[in-house]
Amino acid sequence: MMAGIPHAWLDELNDHTALVNDPDGRALVLSEMAFAAYRRREVDSDQLSEMLEFAEAARYWALNEHEEAWHLGLFHFRSADEWERDEPGRIVVGRTPGWGC
Repeated sequence: MMAGIPHAWLDELNDHTALVNDPDGRALVLSEMAFAAYRRREVDSDQLSEMLEFAEAARYWALNEHEEAWHLGLFHFRSADEWERDEPGRIVVGRTPGWGC
């Protein structure tokens, strides 16, 4: 099943953190790498097809992981105003003063 697929591509496929952080971008990178391996004749058309299917499956997996994390409450949005009410004097990093939340 994975025989003959380049190790560098498999390493990218197995980088779960990168996949969850950017499912679409990582799937695009995986697809581009697969086509590049095909052009270099490192893989044949059957292997290319498998690699593209794995890239899309990895994208769906990562999107599902993202959705589950939001559902479990691992991520949530809080505005800087909410932080100030909860923790007066808290230093908020990553926003421009006067530019919304």
